[in-house]
Amino acid sequence: MSANQETRNCQNCKKDFVVEPDDFDFYEKMKVPAPTWCWKCRFPRRLAWRNERSLYKRNCSLCNKSIISMFKPEVPFPVYCHECWWGDSWDSLKFGREYDFSKNFFEQFTALQREVPRPALYASQNVNSDYCNHTAHLKDCYLLFGSWFDENCGYGNSVLDSKDCWDCLFVGDSEGCLHSVDINKCYKTHFSQNCTGCTDSAFLYDCRNCQNCLFCYNLRNKNYHVFNQQVSKEDFIRIKDSVLGSHALLEKRLLEFQKAVQEKAIHKYLVGDHNSNVSGNFIYDAKNVHTSFYVSGGENEKYAVRSVKGQKDSMDIFGVNGGELGYDSNNVDFSSRVLFSVNGENNSNTEYVVDSFSVENCFGSISLNHKKYCILNKQYDEETYRELKEKIIAQMKEMPYSDKSGRQYFYGEFFPLELSPFAYNETIAQEYAPITKNKSEELKYPWQEAADKEYVPTKRWDELPDTIFEVNDSITKETILCEAWDKDKEKAKEHKCSMAFKITPDELAVYKKFNLPLPRKCPNTRNFEKFQLRNPVNIWHRQCMCDKSHPHHTGKCTNEFETSYAPDRPEIVYCEQCYQQEVA
Repeated sequence: MSANQETRNCQNCKKDFVVEPDDFDFYEKMKVPAPTWCWKCRFPRRLAWRNERSLYKRNCSLCNKSIISMFKPEVPFPVYCHECWWGDSWDSLKFGREYDFSKNFFEQFTALQREVPRPALYASQNVNSDYCNHTAHLKDCYLLFGSWFDENCGYGNSVLDSKDCWDCLFVGDSEGCLHSVDINKCYKTHFSQNCTGCTDSAFLYDCRNCQNCLFCYNLRNKNYHVFNQQVSKEDFIRIKDSVLGSHALLEKRLLEFQKAVQEKAIHKYLVGDHNSNVSGNFIYDAKNVHTSFYVSGGENEKYAVRSVKGQKDSMDIFGVNGGELGYDSNNVDFSSRVLFSVNGENNSNTEYVVDSFSVENCFGSISLNHKKYCILNKQYDEETYRELKEKIIAQMKEMPYSDKSGRQYFYGEFFPLELSPFAYNETIAQEYAPITKNKSEELKYPWQEAADKEYVPTKRWDELPDTIFEVNDSITKETILCEAWDKDKEKAKEHKCSMAFKITPDELAVYKKFNLPLPRKCPNTRNFEKFQLRNPVNIWHRQCMCDKSHPHHTGKCTNEFETSYAPDRPEIVYCEQCYQQEVA
C-alpha cells in the first residue's frame, strides 16, 4: 500500500516540500529512504559534480604529455589522458582498501578519491576536437560540450548530429546555424529559438517549416515574411542584408525582436508533442513524465533533465539515457538500477560509483572498468560483497556525514556538494542554477576565484569593424577584450567570462560565409546569455491567458496547467487547446 503524502522541510533551503505517494512507491522499489532535500536543491547538488566547459592545461600524470583537462592541475588525484586512462598499464583495483567502520562512508570515499586516477576529459572517438568535453564522434570541432556526431561546430552545448553550427545551444540535425537555441532540422537559421525545419532565416521564435523569414514568431509554412507580414523577395533580401550585415543594427533589432516575442508571441505552456500525462518543458514521445525537462521517449520519470533514448522508471536524473531504474545520478547511460552515481555506461546495480564503465554490483568505487562486487575499489566474492554492503548501508544510517553547514548525509543522499572535485561555478550547476559568490559563501559551497588573466588585449570589443566585409585575416592574431568584462568585471566573473578572446580561422570563415558581424563577447559569456533565454528548470501552476472565443470556451479560458513560465513573466501563455487554435 502506498504511503500517504508527506510534507517535509528541506535541509538545505529550509522550505517545505511534498513527497507524493507515488514517490514513496519508487523509493520502496529502489530500497532507499525518502530524501531530506527538496528536488530544487537536489538538482544543482548533482550538477555540481559535472564540469563541462572549465578547461585547463596540464600534463598527464602517467605519460607526462601536455593535455587539456577538466581538472585543475592542483587536484590531489592523478589525471590521465584518454589513451592512458583506457590503457592496460594500470589497475584501479590497486587502490582498493578495507572498509573502516570507525569512520563514515563519505570520509572514506573522499580518501579514495584523492588517489584514484581520473580521465582528463569525457571524449570518445573525436577527430581534431581536443578542446571538447562530454562529447563523442566529433570532427573538427572546438569548444563544444555535451554534444555528439558533429562536424565543424564550435562554442556550443548539446549540439547533436549537426554541421557548421556555431554559438548554438540545444540544436539537432541542423547545418549552417549561428547563435540559435532549441532548434531542430534547420539550415542557415540564425539568432532563432524554438524552431523546426526553417531555412535561410533569422530572428525567429516558435516557427515551423519557414523559409526566408525575419523577425517572425508563431509562423507555420511561410516564405518571405518580415515581422509576420508578407513581403516581396526583393524587399526581403534588402532588409536581410542591411540588418544582418551591421553589428550595430543587428543588436538594435535583436532587442526589439526579443521584446516583441515577450509581449506579442503566443507561448505554449509546454513545448512538446506526442505525450501522455506529462509536466515540465521540452518533452517528446513520453508517458507519465513529471516535473522534467528535455526528455525524449521517457516513461515513468520524475525530476529528470536531459533524458533521452527512452529512459524508464527513474527519478532525479541528469543526462541519464537509455536505461531504467536510475536515481539521483548524472551522466550514466544504458544502465539499470544505478543510484547516486556519476559518469558511466552499461552499469547495473551500482551505488555511489564514479567514472566507471561496464560494472555491476559495485558500491563506493571510482574508475572501474568491467568489474563486479567492488567496495572502495576492493573486489570481493558475491556473498561477502552483499553482506558487507548491507553493513555499510546500516552504518551510513547511523553515522551520517556532516558538511561545513551542518547538513547531514545519511544513506540515500547524493554525494555532499563540498566533496565534488569541482567548485560550484566551474560546473554546469552555475548554468542551470546560477548563484553569486556571496550566495556560495552563505551556503558554504566551494567557489573558484577567477584567476588573474594573463591575456593582454590587443583590441577592444568596440574597436571591431561594424561589418564582416571590413575584417581581414589579421583579426585571428588579435586578443579582443570582452564587452561583458569591460562593462562589469565582477558580474562577468560569475558566469566565467574569460576577459578576452580570439577569433579562430574556422570561426572567421563561418562569419564570412554568412556575412555576419563578429561577436563582441567571449564564448563563455555568449553561452551564459543563451542559457538565460531558456525557461528555468522549475514549474508553476497557472491558468491559460487566452480570452478569445474558441470551441472549448467563451470568454477567458478556464484550463489550468503546470508550466515553466513563472506567473510574473510578461509572456502570453496558452494551454494546448488554445495554442492549437491560434498557432498550430
